[in-house]
Amino acid sequence: MFQQTLMGSPNPDAMATARAATDVVEGKVPLRTACSMYNVREQAVIQYIIDKTEYDTVISMGKK
Repeated sequence: MFQQTLMGSPNPDAMATARAATDVVEGKVPLRTACSMYNVREQAVIQYIIDKTEYDTVISMGKK
């Protein structure tokens, strides 16, 4: 899902997963609530968070 959000026109499921993940990471709502709000699977949100964290880490290491 994370890779799809980097594309020019991500699908609606990818965007909903990204929004849910952002809400969870920012502490706005618990995982279960975010998944219900955006109608996405918990595992997809968790994987999105993992993939985004890995991507951000690689990018930040490349800037050093």
